Amino acid sequence: MNRSFRRLAALLAVLAGALAGPAAAQGVLSEAQAKAAFVLNFARYIEWPERSFATRDAPLLICLLGRDSLASALAALENRPVQSRLVSVHMVASVDEARPCHVLFIGASETRRLTLLLRSLAGQAVLTVSDADGFIDAGGAIGIVQGDGRLQFEVNRQTLEQAQLKASANLLKLARNLADFKGKN
Repeated sequence: MNRSFRRLAALLAVLAGALAGPAAAQGVLSEAQAKAAFVLNFARYIEWPERSFATRDAPLLICLLGRDSLASALAALENRPVQSRLVSVHMVASVDEARPCHVLFIGASETRRLTLLLRSLAGQAVLTVSDADGFIDAGGAIGIVQGDGRLQFEVNRQTLEQAQLKASANLLKLARNLADFKGKN
């Protein structure tokens, strides 16, 4: 097992475990902070096409669409390093505003228009992430889910492929579920 994989597995285990017991009640790590850490780590293990960045030192844009409790936790990621780029966090109000984003977290408040949002982003190099129920079934790339009393994630490989995003094998090994469906079109 390589060092990068061990580091990712350990971090995700710690984050997920922190939600499943007394530590969570003591405020060690809130659920929103754990989900934001998942989003950051997803970005660390995804490769975007070179054309996704205007310049070599352009930031990695993590965006939030919708009303969600993750807003402040995601904002705390500002200026964190990911793949030799600094993270820039933006709140967006529409799909049009989300097009330049590299990672788009879609809040559960957007569940009613989820299929329309995902269809509008289809084929673009945007990593879509959400904790909304049925997210990968609707065509989202990575869904954060609760399972066995902890946070886990599911990956829709076909959505990643259509977006021309490459997930590391290490990330895919940690996924609870790997799906290969197009979503509801």
